[in-house]
This record gives sequence, C-alpha cells and structure tokens, in this order.
Amino acid sequence: MLMKVPPVSQALQARAREHVTSHAGCAVRWREFGAGPPLIALHGGHGAWQHWSRNVDALALRYRVLLPDMPGFGESDSLPMAAQDPARLDALVDTLAAGVHQLVGAERFHLLGFSFGGLVASLLAQRMAAQVRSLVLLGSAGHGMRRPTEVPMRNWRDFDGDERMEVLRENLGVFLLHGPVDDDALWIHARACEHTRFRSKRFSREARLGEVLRGLTMPIFMLWGEHDVTAEPVKAAEFLMQGRKEREWMVMPNAGHWVQYDSAPAVNVLLTYWLSQR
Repeated sequence: MLMKVPPVSQALQARAREHVTSHAGCAVRWREFGAGPPLIALHGGHGAWQHWSRNVDALALRYRVLLPDMPGFGESDSLPMAAQDPARLDALVDTLAAGVHQLVGAERFHLLGFSFGGLVASLLAQRMAAQVRSLVLLGSAGHGMRRPTEVPMRNWRDFDGDERMEVLRENLGVFLLHGPVDDDALWIHARACEHTRFRSKRFSREARLGEVLRGLTMPIFMLWGEHDVTAEPVKAAEFLMQGRKEREWMVMPNAGHWVQYDSAPAVNVLLTYWLSQR
C-alpha cells in the first residue's frame, strides 16, 4: 500500500494544469506549468512526471513546461500491444510525437530526457528535428557502454506494507540517489514503480543512443551525476560527443543517477543558463 502523499508533492500536483492527448487509442496525461517557449521533459524508466518535481518551479519561470506520463507509465494508458513486442518503443515515440503536435502545434521547443527518457527524447528529436531547439540528456540510457558496477537491488514486489517501502527506500539509495532519501523521493519512486507497465530495461541496455545522436544537429547538453551507477560519465560523454562542437557535457559532483533531484539547486541554475543561450 502506498504512503500518504507528502505535502510538497501534494502542492505541486495541485498547481499543475492537466491535458490528455490521444493517439491510436492510447491516452497520455500531461502536466503543464509556467508560460513561455515550450519545454518538454521526459521521465525515466519506473518513473512518472514527478521525476522533475524539484525542477519544475525553476524552469516554469521562463518556459511553458510540459511533463507527460509516457505511455505505460503513471496515469497514462498502456500501449495496445504485447509487453514484449519489440515495436513498442517506436510506438511510444509515435504516441508522444502526436501528443506534442496536439499541445504545441508547429512551435519549436526544448526537449529534456532523464535516464530511459533520454533515449526516448533522442528518438523524438530525431522524429521532430525541425522543431527541437535543443536537447538535454540527464543520465541518459541507451549508450550501451559498461556500467561501473552492477548494483544489487531487491524485488519490491516480494514484500508488502512497511517492508515494501523499506525495500523501495533501499533501492533508491543504491541506484538513483547519492544523497539522502526523503519522503518525497520515496513517494515518487514507490508510486511510479506501482504504476509502471512498460518494460524499458531492454531498451535502456541497448547501444542505440550513439547512432541516433549521430544524425542530430541541434545543440545537445549531457549531464551525469558523479556517482551515476548506470555509466562511467567521462567515458560516456567522450563517446557521445562524437567530436561535435555544438555539444557540451558535465559531471555533477556528489550526485547519483537521479541527478536533477539529488543536486536540484545546482542543476536548475545550470539548465536555466544553458537553455537561455539557445
């Protein structure tokens, strides 16, 4: 059973403006904050729009921030296909692209993606290249490179009640966060895990990102936490830069994989400045 919604997350949900887009029978729920040029941010695997909870207010000062629960996650519908269908990633991108057209039309927009959402954002940028002003990848999946370590995680589904929450807290601490696990992080993670139906692990582990980025020409910024367990940040950055002058990267000290939560104040300043130059 899920814990009570913490006050910070409750207040953020109350401020959100909600939209529902639909494509091929799949409804996608979006949250909107702020006003200005559109900025779309995609969450990670076993995630939902709240992966950006500590970044929304800073970004919404300058941008119309649009945050979907991607198909098969959170409050959005599942894709109308088998869970193991290899075409489901392309179908997810198709559904998001249709939603973007419905919400922003032909307007150009900034695009951000975290973890599995980084791979999805790159594929969406490939699909909508003429409209994407810039692409930001945070701890992106899909690079296919060696991980520094294989983190042991317990299956939270094997537990109930308080014991389940403690396992989820433990998993958060070893995989997503380097800093302390607070009630908001735990609630976001627990709720997202309970509502995830899209199996993203296979795609996250594949080496597809480099090939996709090779064809993109918009400015790209890549960010990793120093203690990200899904990549060796410097090696991943050097590989994904591909010798392109319009790309930049950085490693955030004392942060884990969920870098925009772990180091929110620094990441918010960094993203606000970088995006303002594009």
